[in-house]
This record gives sequence, structure tokens and C-alpha cells, in this order.
Amino acid sequence: MKALFLPVVGLPNVGKSTLINSLLGKKVSIVTHKPHTTRSLITTNDKHEGYEVFFIDTPGIEKVKTKLGRVIYDSMCEYVDDAESLLLVLDANNPSLNYFEKIISKSVVVINKVDAIRKPKLLPLIDELYKKGAKEIFMISAKTGDGLEALKDFLKITAESEEEVPSFGEFHEDIVSYACECVREKILVQADEEVPYNILIEPVKARVPLNSAWHISLKIIVPKESYKPILIGKKGSFLKAIGTAVRLELSAKLKQPGFLNLQVSCQPKLWELDSTYQKLGWDK
Repeated sequence: MKALFLPVVGLPNVGKSTLINSLLGKKVSIVTHKPHTTRSLITTNDKHEGYEVFFIDTPGIEKVKTKLGRVIYDSMCEYVDDAESLLLVLDANNPSLNYFEKIISKSVVVINKVDAIRKPKLLPLIDELYKKGAKEIFMISAKTGDGLEALKDFLKITAESEEEVPSFGEFHEDIVSYACECVREKILVQADEEVPYNILIEPVKARVPLNSAWHISLKIIVPKESYKPILIGKKGSFLKAIGTAVRLELSAKLKQPGFLNLQVSCQPKLWELDSTYQKLGWDK
């Protein structure tokens, strides 16, 4: 088996998660219109006969004033410095190359959202990227699928040229982690201001058997008591709506009906604890 490992990097909201979902033809990373949706490294793969491509969805590389934002930014800077090859995603309307001067030369560059701009306007950007040593450049729209086939063909050829490695077998998504991310996605879309950015979703218990009903219980932890009524809603309406949407998504993904239980609790010093960052996979 030959394998290609590609961290997918870029600024917040350039379409990294949408690109991965589009390449795989299924949802593996959450997507919202809000920045800083992805908070941890999410690995998934595209497996074919003789080769597979591993994509690592990453948080947007941008300094944020919160402690979590600083921790993620510092960790991501170290991560991209150590990586041998990257898939760098740029927004066609605002490429912001100054953020990526050091890594362009080891990157396959994807210029996303070309459906929102006339392609001839991108020629100076493409010329500059090649001058800075970009390995290859693709113009795509992850939203419409324009340009995706050329990128898929390139990744196939690149993966087949890699050295052989032991087979990784079937790569199974952690459905409980996926459930946590789905809850966070719905809250990001529906809740206002700072509330969704200050929550942590933790599994309480889970039973996901084959070919029978699943049962997952999750806890939504907030740092302020004032957030609890917002997430619960009048007579539990907000929490019920979130739970219903996630349950339907999980049932479709698992091809089995099941039960989802959501709780809301408060931990006042949530973002002062080292354990919080460790649960997200980052060193404080």
C-alpha cells in the first residue's frame, strides 16, 4: 500500500473543511459560515486499490486573542514547520500570501472560491506563487466542484509515486468524536456571539453496536451559568432542536436509528484548565 499524508492548511473560512468533504464525497468535517470552526486536527482518508490519501483538516492559521486561539496558533505554526508537504488553501478573493511565505515552497496550492471571481484576474497570483516555489497550483470551487477532478487526478498520481508503507487497514471514523463535532456545529450556526466559541463537548457514555440502535450521551460544558439558559432554550426548545438535528445526521451516517442525550453543565474555570486543552489535542 502507498500512502500520501496531506495536512490541509490555510486561514479561517477559506474552505478547507468543505474541500475535504468534497474530495471525499461525504461529510467528515463540520462546516459553518463562521470563522474558527475547526479546533483540532481531524484525520480522514480516501482509500483506493493500491494507495490512499490521508487528509488532516486543521484549524485556521490566524492569531486570535483568546487563550485557546493563542494555543492553537502556536501549535499550528510548529506543526506546519515540521510538515514535509502541505495542501495550502487560499481564498481567490483574498489570498493573503504574507501569512504563508515560509511554506509555499513545500505546498500544493489550491485557490478556492474561483466561482466568485473572473479567472483571468488570478494570473498575477498564480505567477507569484510559482515564483515562490509552489509545487503545483489548482483553481477550484469546493462549493460547485469546479476543478476538483484535476486535483483528484494529481493526488492519485502523487500517492502512487510514494514509497510503499504497511497497510493501515480500514480507517474508521470515531463516531463519538464526530457526534461531539456535530453538536458544536449546530450550536455554532444557531447560537449568538461568544457562546459557541466557549463551549466544550464531552462524551458521557456511548453504545454504538453494529446493526442495532445506538445510544450516545454528550455533555455541553460552558464557563458561565448565564450560557446555560441560552443553550437550553425556553422549555428546552433550543437543546431539543440541536439534539434532533444531530440525531438525524448520525442515524443517516450509521444507517441505523438511535438515541442522543444532551446535557448542559457549567465549569467556571473551564478555559483555565490544562486538561481542557489536552482534550482538544493541544499543549497549553
